[in-house]
Amino acid sequence: MSRAKGIAQTIAAGLAWPLWLRYRLACALVGQSRAFLGMSERIARKPGLMGNYMRQAFYRRALAGVGKDVHFGFMSLFSKHQAVIGDRVYIGRFCSLGWVELGDDVMLADGVQILSGARQHGSHSDSGQTLRDNEQVFTKVTIGQGAWIGANAVVMADVGAGAIVGAGAVVTKPVEAGAKVGGVPAKVLKPAG
Repeated sequence: MSRAKGIAQTIAAGLAWPLWLRYRLACALVGQSRAFLGMSERIARKPGLMGNYMRQAFYRRALAGVGKDVHFGFMSLFSKHQAVIGDRVYIGRFCSLGWVELGDDVMLADGVQILSGARQHGSHSDSGQTLRDNEQVFTKVTIGQGAWIGANAVVMADVGAGAIVGAGAVVTKPVEAGAKVGGVPAKVLKPAG
């Protein structure tokens, strides 16, 4: 790491410290889930390289795990503090991430959405009941090491290591390691191997 980068990251960590304190106070007042989502939205708006470094500093404390040299793009946010991010992960701009585990060297293009599973609002409703009335069910979605997710893809299931998800694809079923998928819903374009 260059000396200038280290200095910039130290300054950003100092700028992120008051946000961390506000977050801890909000956790006590409204609960961790609401506080986390609010602060994730706030810190997502910080522009430029300094904004990226501030997100690095904040998420290292707030998420379940954050590796080294992670890029958090402008306006990208997390909805679940249980997320785990590996080393050298690139998260593009305007991404929305739920309960995810991103392996080392994962790349997410701009606008990627990774939901906390495919059945967050249940799968049916009883007579006179809306889906909103169902108990929410969140499941972790894992993106394997070195996978690449194309722009504006929506991912609701695990993606294996080294897999490629085409731009605009909607992943509703697990993707095998090394496979290339695309379309709505995503289908195998090129099998692994």
